[in-house]
Amino acid sequence: MKSLIVFIGMLLICSSFVFYQNDMGRYMRAQTALKALAEECAAGAALYFDEEAYADGHMIFNETEARAYIAHLLATSEVPSPDVKATGTVAATVSFYDDRGSYGAIVGSFGVVMHPAVAVRLSVTTEDVFRLPFLTVTKLERETMYELPN
Repeated sequence: MKSLIVFIGMLLICSSFVFYQNDMGRYMRAQTALKALAEECAAGAALYFDEEAYADGHMIFNETEARAYIAHLLATSEVPSPDVKATGTVAATVSFYDDRGSYGAIVGSFGVVMHPAVAVRLSVTTEDVFRLPFLTVTKLERETMYELPN
């Protein structure tokens, strides 16, 4: 009887490790997919700039077209990944740093912005990623910044 109890205990512990590893893999794939989408949004938004101001030597982003591009990208992509189901839509926070006087701002862990840049933060609420009862992750969030060199 003692060996049965020990076996069941070891089975529960080992199966918990397997579930955790599988769920962590799903979580990492979802984070990687969200990061790639955030990078695509930031890099694509940085391509929309005011041509007349650029001809005068100023780098000013066209925020209307850039936000429309990001909205189109978020509407047509599968977010965050096929493994994790989203319970809501993806929320995007976009910040533009250009020659309108927004240099010198501190952007999260990216430091001080000294060049034209676009920062995008994506967040999405999901179903619980982990199956174990003591781990709960219901929100994924990634932030990236695309900086244009001088």
